[in-house]
This record gives sequence, structure tokens and C-alpha cells, in this order.
Amino acid sequence: MAGNSRLFDPRGLGQAPAKGHYWRVLQPWAYSLVGLLFVAIVLALFYPAWKRGENTKAQAIKVQREVEEMKQEVGVLQDEAGRLKNDPFTVERMSRDSLGVAKPGEVIFKFQPYRTNTPTPGDAKRTVRGMEALRKP
Repeated sequence: MAGNSRLFDPRGLGQAPAKGHYWRVLQPWAYSLVGLLFVAIVLALFYPAWKRGENTKAQAIKVQREVEEMKQEVGVLQDEAGRLKNDPFTVERMSRDSLGVAKPGEVIFKFQPYRTNTPTPGDAKRTVRGMEALRKP
């Protein structure tokens, strides 16, 4: 039975370990360390190039987005230019709006822009005082 056991062999218990025994124990660890070192060197060499490639891809996507926006803007401007060439009412409306031109006998009304709902610091004090004045008999 002892000759068939792979886990425990009592024949080598009292003897000194054979020459090169330590190397057989350390050899897998040394090969693993050399392999990890090789992988680390390869990663160190190729990581900067990979990072530059990723940055280039991001820039290409950004530029492509800008190109699409510019194409849309060009389309809007070409449409407006076509209306200015072919539609006399558009020319009249734009000249009236931008230059303030009116036909004889017309009256031009200019309105102030709408106020926002956010009060300025001075407006808030005026409204409180105004409310107090309304409460007093």
C-alpha cells in the first residue's frame, strides 16, 4: 500500500532532500514572476499608445458632433437666404423689424421686454411697504 500512495511515501522520510529540490519548489514561482514581469512590460509599452487612441476617438466624436451642428446651421441659413431671395413679404418683415421702417400712415409700437418673476432687491422692499400701506386704515 505504501508503494501506491501518492500523498505520503515513507521511504524518503529519514533522508536528506535530493540535490536541486529547492529549485523544483521555486521553479513554478520563478516562471510565474517572469511571466507577470513580461505582461507588465508589454502593458507599460502599449498603454500610452492605447490612451492616445482613446483620446483621438473622443476628439473625433466631438468634432463629428460639431460638424452635424454646423450642417444644421447651414441648412437653416440657406433656407433663410432662399426666403430672402424669393419671398418679398419676408424681406419686408425683416426690414421692418430690424430697421424700424414703416409705410406712410403706419404707427410703430415698441414694447418693453416682459419682466421676470424674480424681484430685484429694491423691488422686494417696495412691495412690502406697499402692502403695509394698504393694510393701514
